[in-house]
Amino acid sequence: MLNKKNILDKLNNIDDKMLIARVLDKAVSAEKTRTVTCTDFLDPYQIKLVERAMCSVNDIECRFDGGYSGAERKIAIFEPAHLSNLSKQSAETPLSLINIELKRENNITHRDYLGSLMGLGIKREKIGDIIVEGESCSVIVLKEISDYILYNLSKVGNTGVIVSKGEIDDLKVPEPKTKEIKCTVPSLRLDCIISSGFGISRSQVAPLFRSGRVYVNWEPEEKLSAQIKEGDTISVKGKGRIVLEEVGNKTKKDRISIVIKRFV
Repeated sequence: MLNKKNILDKLNNIDDKMLIARVLDKAVSAEKTRTVTCTDFLDPYQIKLVERAMCSVNDIECRFDGGYSGAERKIAIFEPAHLSNLSKQSAETPLSLINIELKRENNITHRDYLGSLMGLGIKREKIGDIIVEGESCSVIVLKEISDYILYNLSKVGNTGVIVSKGEIDDLKVPEPKTKEIKCTVPSLRLDCIISSGFGISRSQVAPLFRSGRVYVNWEPEEKLSAQIKEGDTISVKGKGRIVLEEVGNKTKKDRISIVIKRFV
């Protein structure tokens, strides 16, 4: 049986405790009612927390679904271990796809779409990935709010929109746009990688840490001197995301050759 107290006692951050407490309530409900339950959308850091919390739980299966392979935001789905594979396969998805098409060309961004959705009174955790392509976007949401969006979203920013429902299985996700940066750094310290990846000075990097805007592999990082390794993902709120793609040899000036992939 799931021991909620033991899991929560391992967490120190109050926000993490509150999140996991809510998630575990869903897991306990699945266990007691012998039905499938799910959470709201989780970001990559929250997903890691849930994975750790559930790793020692045997009676409840936990899986994540964001609507498509590679989704960043996902819901956690809890299933009693006794459910047959047939029952799981036939279970209806709790996700829905909303397509939004602009009535005229405009420079509408991801932030504009999200702002308009939240302007309807919808909480962020009810909304999954927002995939913008040209003059339209696809939004993965919890099915419970899909009709509300369909009948209430009439414009994004000052631009009128046409809103329709789509099929999750028909969603086509374009490859993310990236920029390759080849450079050298004195070391693999986090502040060095951020400076090179985002094209800012080392003195501009420090305030980012003080304001809690830096994440490594989706987890908050406070140390400028943290060592980064090949494959690590670094996110900076307000600036974007980079990946340390390759660590090469040292140059004659004792600097390290690296390749950074920046998402643009």
